[in-house]
Amino acid sequence: MNETDKKNKKVFKWTRELIQLAINDGWTQNEIANTCRTHQSIVSSWYKGEKRGTEQQLKPLLDLFGYKLRRKTFRLYWNIDPSTGEKSFFKVEGRVIFSQALCDMRRDGAKLKKKIPEFKFVIHHQGNNKFRIVVQFRAKFPQSNEELENSVEDAIWRSVVSDIITAQQVVDKIEYIIIKNTDVQKYASDVVTLPYLVRKALLENGFSIEGIKEYPADW
Repeated sequence: MNETDKKNKKVFKWTRELIQLAINDGWTQNEIANTCRTHQSIVSSWYKGEKRGTEQQLKPLLDLFGYKLRRKTFRLYWNIDPSTGEKSFFKVEGRVIFSQALCDMRRDGAKLKKKIPEFKFVIHHQGNNKFRIVVQFRAKFPQSNEELENSVEDAIWRSVVSDIITAQQVVDKIEYIIIKNTDVQKYASDVVTLPYLVRKALLENGFSIEGIKEYPADW
């Protein structure tokens, strides 16, 4: 199967939400069926969440309503310049398909006291094999070096947002960071497992990446 065939058959996970947007905009199920070149019974199963359509089937609706879905699936990040104190804010749209914190294992001798998240990778899918990686660093008070605490998870991180990259570039970029960034290398267990976890997240969300030996089942 070539890349075009894979893309055409890729299931769209937000099918139900997309159909609901069209219905709320005044479309009937028959109109959706005609536009997506399928049957009303299929649209009904999409609307009920019983089945999902492919990106190819739903492309006409994605062209019309995709921007509304992106608005619903965003996160706000921020950064504080440690030297000037200047604040920057970033709104990143797209579904989060991967989020992994790297923790400092605080120990008393051999006994683990607590795990402190200090570094984090977040991956947003922005459609059409486009991704952004948000690299996060735990915010700390400059005077005491104590970690910032807040009940809102994203408020405690300083964030850097990558340019748009492909699925394969996501794998390559994260592997480059964990090899080259000495601050990351101290999280030994996370550094070892991240290449596996990132690939797992991409594959489970239907994206193709290089270097995977496949053993397909016969159905």
